[in-house]
Amino acid sequence: MKSFVLDFRNVNNFEEVHNVLMKAFDFPEYYGKNLDALNDCLSEKNILDKIYIIRKRNIFKGFNRIIEVFKDNNIELEQIIVK
Repeated sequence: MKSFVLDFRNVNNFEEVHNVLMKAFDFPEYYGKNLDALNDCLSEKNILDKIYIIRKRNIFKGFNRIIEVFKDNNIELEQIIVK
């Protein structure tokens, strides 16, 4: 089983989050960079690996919607929150 580490410490908005996700999971060029596209790509990838998310405590408003998409796809997450 492989694991992924997603470092969101330096992201400030959804576009930057989607850029990290696109690179980490090798999403296609046409990835729509929105929650629906994330859900579609995660379900197509059928990720069974554990995902570690590193983020700031005070990350931008709405970031938790990204987390919910992972959970909706039954992807195991562990969040590491740093200052």
